[in-house]
Amino acid sequence: MRILHVSPSFYPAWAYGGIPRCAYELCRALARLGDEVTVWTTDACDAAGRLPERSAAVDGIDIRRFPNLSNRLAYQLQLYLPLGLAGQARAGVGAFDLVHIHSHRHLLEAVVSRAARRLGKPYVCTANGTAPAIERHLSAKWLVDRLGAREILRQAAACIAVAHAEISHYRQAGVAPESVEVIPNGLRLEEYDGLPARGGFRHRHGIGANERLTVFVGKITPRKGVDVLLRALAALPPDVQLAVVGNFMMPQEPLQRLARELGVETRVRFTGLLTGADKLSAYVDADVVAYPSVDEIFGLVPAEALMCGAPVVVCDDSGCGELVRAAQGGLLVRYGDAPALAQALRRLLDDAELRARCVASGQRYAREHLGWDRIAAQTQALYREILDRQGLPREARQGRPTALAGQGRS
Repeated sequence: MRILHVSPSFYPAWAYGGIPRCAYELCRALARLGDEVTVWTTDACDAAGRLPERSAAVDGIDIRRFPNLSNRLAYQLQLYLPLGLAGQARAGVGAFDLVHIHSHRHLLEAVVSRAARRLGKPYVCTANGTAPAIERHLSAKWLVDRLGAREILRQAAACIAVAHAEISHYRQAGVAPESVEVIPNGLRLEEYDGLPARGGFRHRHGIGANERLTVFVGKITPRKGVDVLLRALAALPPDVQLAVVGNFMMPQEPLQRLARELGVETRVRFTGLLTGADKLSAYVDADVVAYPSVDEIFGLVPAEALMCGAPVVVCDDSGCGELVRAAQGGLLVRYGDAPALAQALRRLLDDAELRARCVASGQRYAREHLGWDRIAAQTQALYREILDRQGLPREARQGRPTALAGQGRS
């Protein structure tokens, strides 16, 4: 099949969080399964720079990057203004069998979905937690919804929910229940077969071998709960250290001031964004990973932590808690409850046997359910089912499984 993927940011724009990473891994796995995979994206990279190449071929993926009108607007407001996309969409969407759109409420989604409808090409949407209007820029999101963003979801051939908790998001947007398919995000499992040696991250950041380390990983925005984590740290013994691994997408000073006010400034390291082996090293050296975020639709960070040997504490709302509960990989607390978070962290830090049980169960679950090859096969089966309904020629339909690996419609 010839599949066009559309994502506002993509490989290697890891500063933009989990969506570009998941879109890349899915595309990579689909290419291994034999699909012809093309990605249309922007040149967004991070706060300071853009990706220079307008086109690239990576892991069997043909990538076309459109330059943003403003890199600052893309990073600070997630306002992507890709120059040249409209003309390319009018001329190029017809070359593909199906379009897969990642994330919601961005101009690429609006332009390409409109071209797909005009040409009679089916499209699939994976909102990955962005369907509801949450956290920031709420008035702008409300306006975009009134201008037709929800209609894009309603007219999709299918909407993929990455957790059962996301089904309600699509229903609130008016998507018919039979159009929602549950297919989780995943992990590149082979990445965890050769982990960095323990101790490297601690050495680089001045954390002693006898000190207990809690790690947070993720882009830093208000809903990630880093402020709650700092308050929890203040209630823990002084040998407990905290590393906050991620790039700020909010002002830094409020969190740094809070750390000073709580008297934990010397126990906190803000490392900035880490990728590759450096990020894995942070997980490996952690005694516990805390991810106290609200409205977190999937548990990518907790799943990564478990594969690196660290149990997790997450909030019990939405898909992140859903994943950790199913994997039995850690403890769940209410969002914003600093005393409960401190109690859960203390329980894991004090109980090596509990940590080992959580890690063993979590790793077993991840290997059975979260490999990208499995998830790509489920996604490919959905594509073929959609194209069957569209009457695509037989050669593009061959090999369609009769069921989506146990992931029925919701």
